[in-house]
Amino acid sequence: MKSKRRSARTRKKQKKSKSVRIITVFLLMLILIPSGIGAWFYTHPLELKDTIIRHELMEPFDPWDNIKKLYFSDKESVKINSRTDTGKIGDYPVIYACRGRRYDVTVQVRDTTPPKLQTRPYATDLSEELKPEQFVEEVSDATEVTIQFQNGAPPAEEGTFDVPILAMDSSGNQTVKNASLTRRKDSTPPLLRGAEDIELLQGRTLDFEKGITVEDDMDPAPQFSFNADKVDFTVPGTYEIVYTAKDRSGNTGKTVRKVTVKKDKNYDRKIVYLTFDDGPSDNTEKILDILKQYNAKATFFVTGNNQSKNSVLKRIYKEGSAVGLHTYTHDYAEVYASEEAYFADLGKISDMVKEVTGKESRIIRFPGGSSNTVSARYVPGLMTILTKKVQEKGYQYFDWNCDSTDASGNNIPVEELVKNAVSCNAKHINILMHDTDAKSTTVEALPKIIKYYRSRGYSFEPLTVDSAPVHHSVNN
Repeated sequence: MKSKRRSARTRKKQKKSKSVRIITVFLLMLILIPSGIGAWFYTHPLELKDTIIRHELMEPFDPWDNIKKLYFSDKESVKINSRTDTGKIGDYPVIYACRGRRYDVTVQVRDTTPPKLQTRPYATDLSEELKPEQFVEEVSDATEVTIQFQNGAPPAEEGTFDVPILAMDSSGNQTVKNASLTRRKDSTPPLLRGAEDIELLQGRTLDFEKGITVEDDMDPAPQFSFNADKVDFTVPGTYEIVYTAKDRSGNTGKTVRKVTVKKDKNYDRKIVYLTFDDGPSDNTEKILDILKQYNAKATFFVTGNNQSKNSVLKRIYKEGSAVGLHTYTHDYAEVYASEEAYFADLGKISDMVKEVTGKESRIIRFPGGSSNTVSARYVPGLMTILTKKVQEKGYQYFDWNCDSTDASGNNIPVEELVKNAVSCNAKHINILMHDTDAKSTTVEALPKIIKYYRSRGYSFEPLTVDSAPVHHSVNN
């Protein structure tokens, strides 16, 4: 019996001891688990949404948006190193750091958005070779877009058709939209304008293409040609120029233009045009004295660089000579900087001459002549533009067909200047000379030049807008 009672007490003791152990373990777990969890969160202060982020091209990216939670931290304790370029497809690393812990993330910038495409209807003839861009009103995308016909070239017969236009960006995203194509037969010839009949003086020439325009209801660029083989500007009479315009459908329109060449009383006369560039100067009065002595007239292409001598311009007009417009500054870099710069300079010298003399001059000499190439340093093709534009504005420009060569230096020997100046045999001679303080030998050579040509039947007259122009070949 004693043995049984001891055994019962032992079992009871063991059971109590086990309960104590369980309670102890439970209490320890209640203490250790939260502590462990807290310790883990403390050593892992940052929780991110993703470590691989798929991001759309051109969309703004904020790395803070990838932070899911902060533990025992605030934003000030987080450092982010991101060089993500959302404007360029690629993979970009983003590094997050917080309380000594580093987190690596990759941002994959991709283009998954198809192009935005808006089409438009197109109407044309049966001949035009169509391009898909003709059906596009607007297209936009974050990358470069190519446009093409989805089903190949559209039909070439009459009718109205749906044409699928495909827009594809550089990532392969595609958008397809239909556009309406209407083809119809074109039987209307092009319309030619600007070929009105014209009269001009004997010896003058005409730019046959100037002012001519061709319009067509279907073809934006019809072919244009003319036949002026029988026109002779040296012989008075009425001539016909036949203009022909042809569209891509083969329709042809023709216009006949009459050109009447009127006899010029000066055409058969032998005339010398003495021209002096770069004045006025101290020599202008001396030149005018010689002209008066020999009853000769000349033309002075003046600048705005010596305006203290401008009063002599009145005498030039009073004694029957002419004042022409050379340039206000004579600075090539400024004058030939642009078309606008040239006409600004021309306006200033024109205003100066009119203010001094009360007369408006419409005759021009380009610095360096129309054949100059220095203008190409500033604007390629400028002289080609200017030579046409000045005439369209009512001016006439004059080059020269005889050069005294006094521009080659100062105090060129008189004999050399005379030799060069009298070496020309044209019916209308335009002699280039210069009127500056340093050209005293030019003044000395002038009487001999006048005597030589007068002995051969030439008269000396001033240039006007109606004088037979001497034009060089334009080299720019």
